[in-house]
Amino acid sequence: MKCVAELDEAEELTLHQLSINHRHRNTRTRAAGLLMLGRGISPQVIAEQLGVSGQSVYNWSHMWRDSGVCGLMGGHNGGRPFALSEAMLITAIDAAKAEAMTLRRIAQRVEEVHGVPFPCHLDTLSIALKRAGFSYKRGRYSLKK
Repeated sequence: MKCVAELDEAEELTLHQLSINHRHRNTRTRAAGLLMLGRGISPQVIAEQLGVSGQSVYNWSHMWRDSGVCGLMGGHNGGRPFALSEAMLITAIDAAKAEAMTLRRIAQRVEEVHGVPFPCHLDTLSIALKRAGFSYKRGRYSLKK
């Protein structure tokens, strides 16, 4: 089966913008590959220039034909799953809103509510709470004069 992509002007513009601005590198690569394919460059040359296998270019072509832009964007499953589940994070946020506590005490509250050991480091909890709008400083003793 011949590997070609016939693109109209709007599709070329969309792929060009995707190849520059999308947040995931693999989606940018796929869009650039399809642009090259639309310009008549052979799949082997595209694979060499983009540093992927030749089969990947064929797969991109088939996904473009079957699903369009959505086919290019799908398939990004990179990164490690979150250590804190959504329910644990909600419990931690509720505990932080209820009263002023240390991170260790918030982690203990999450353990009590969910009945499982706290699954991550306190720094991870701190980052998750910062994303939710909270900030914490290490408690220090005040100087007595």
